[in-house]
Amino acid sequence: MTITIGTFSANALTAQPFGYEGEARTGLTARTFQVSGLLTPTQWQALVSEYNTWRNLRIADEDTLSSGTVGTTINLTISPANGLSVTSLPCWFTEPPSGDQAGAYISASATLVDAAQALAVLLRTEEKNRERSELLPNLGTVTLGSAVVTLTKPMLTRRDGPDVALTATGVSYITGSLVAHKVRDIEGYITTGTYDNVLSWYDTTIASVPATNTWFPVTAPTATAEVIIDGGAKSTRYTVQLSAVQII
Repeated sequence: MTITIGTFSANALTAQPFGYEGEARTGLTARTFQVSGLLTPTQWQALVSEYNTWRNLRIADEDTLSSGTVGTTINLTISPANGLSVTSLPCWFTEPPSGDQAGAYISASATLVDAAQALAVLLRTEEKNRERSELLPNLGTVTLGSAVVTLTKPMLTRRDGPDVALTATGVSYITGSLVAHKVRDIEGYITTGTYDNVLSWYDTTIASVPATNTWFPVTAPTATAEVIIDGGAKSTRYTVQLSAVQII
């Protein structure tokens, strides 16, 4: 069995290289490859050189979760070992080379991980963490023109109802109409359409006199944006806020 990492190559291995790291119960695992064996000084120098080259480039990479890409990798080839093999597989080091002198040889070890699988685990873990932090009851959706907003808080409330005041003798009396506007205080993220669609709905709605029982926006839409990971892919999610009153 021969292992090749970049241009480093060795065949005097003392352990089978194939393994896994991560959480098996949820499938959040990635293939790992353990390099263990007796190396000549020349081989040891070649392994350390390959690690240093990879390390010096990898440390300058953009944050993996921010980029959503594997960044700098090093190719790994393992000739068939117990029926398993890989060819030019892009990997990351998870443990740098280490070695102990063993006579004229170096008893060396290093560990690599399948970069694509490790990235998938990182992205899915990030996604699961977000899902856990956003555990909310199903509050439904609201349609604003061609946009659909998934609500993150209950939207129905009231405003402009009567007030209660006191007379000079300390008796309560009611001021104002004995009715209140039904209000939608909308807060949620866009699941269909875009923020531009929400703005277009607003512009169209306020351009004409509303009919009775229709919903009329009384605040302009505003939005915040955040990058999320969904299904292993990065996207931008827009959370919108606005208020609308049902015309009486």
